[in-house]
Amino acid sequence: MAKYMSEEYISLVQSALAQDPKWAESTKNFKTSIAFNVTDVGGNYLMTVENGATAFQKVPPGTAAEFSFDGSYDSWSKVAKGEVDIQSAVLKGQLKFKGSLTKILMYKDRFIRVAEIMKDVPKEF
Repeated sequence: MAKYMSEEYISLVQSALAQDPKWAESTKNFKTSIAFNVTDVGGNYLMTVENGATAFQKVPPGTAAEFSFDGSYDSWSKVAKGEVDIQSAVLKGQLKFKGSLTKILMYKDRFIRVAEIMKDVPKEF
């Protein structure tokens, strides 16, 4: 089992998204980039989405993206365990969001789907 937010885990998330019909359908004619940053342990990943194709790569802190979510390993773990959803984590200040609020609301279902997949991928903490 992969350690949460490790490169192995992120690779499993990428594979799960690639096999998810809901994700494939919702990302047709869609292009964005999202940074997932674990601020206290250095796990920074950039997810790029273009016309249904999704890829992740490990990146240095501060890598530019259309959207970013920053938080501690503990905050991310709570999302992954289902103790808090990603939207609530942002509203409660557990995750810091950067990007257009208008666009994030338009794309909310897509972001929620990514969080669901991240939660469902087997992992250890």
